[in-house]
Amino acid sequence: MKSMLSKKMENSQRTMLLFLGLCIFSLQWMLTHEEVNVALGGIATQSSVYDNYYPAYFAIDGNRDSNAYHHSCTNTNFDYNPWWRVDLLAVYEISSVIVTNRGDCCSERINGAEIHIGNSLVNNGNNNPRCVAISSIPAGASANYTCKMRGRYVNIVIPNVSQYLTLCEVEVSGAPVPVTKRAFLRLKFNSSEDLMNPNVRDKVLQKMISANVQPTVFQVRWTKEPELKTET
Repeated sequence: MKSMLSKKMENSQRTMLLFLGLCIFSLQWMLTHEEVNVALGGIATQSSVYDNYYPAYFAIDGNRDSNAYHHSCTNTNFDYNPWWRVDLLAVYEISSVIVTNRGDCCSERINGAEIHIGNSLVNNGNNNPRCVAISSIPAGASANYTCKMRGRYVNIVIPNVSQYLTLCEVEVSGAPVPVTKRAFLRLKFNSSEDLMNPNVRDKVLQKMISANVQPTVFQVRWTKEPELKTET
């Protein structure tokens, strides 16, 4: 019969299969973490379309032309609480919003409009936190508003009045929100030490963490093997 010491040595020297759980920043986010006009890739809508000629997407066509008759400006009907919204299709860290006002006439219509940013579509998104209230924008001019907010939806609404809402361009400067992904790495260890001992495993783990040169990995720990889902 083998002694207890020899059994312990055999157990410690055999191959051991363990799993490491890694939290990883999306490489795509790291490569694209720069501010651009994210409104250009969004989907715009508004409370109504005046005479079917001034749809919401004219405000995110990349054209600051302030003459509404050149088909680059939006226009709602004479609505109560007229609003315009762009869905950025993802959550962004938004630093600023640039609004270009109509220049050929009616520049005062923008007075009192508010910019709201957030992730909710309650009340068409107009209940999201407010960035700023627009007092006025000169005819044909572009005004830059600092927001420093996070959200998927950017709304411009004129609250508590009946008015036309006209926008010739809305630019949203933002960067993607960091995405954390969890991955599992299968490793085999051959060691003369007792890897069943938690203290020994912790020492191995600390060596791996200290040797990590990839900034994308910010958490490493022992974990159980992920359960596989079976079809029923």
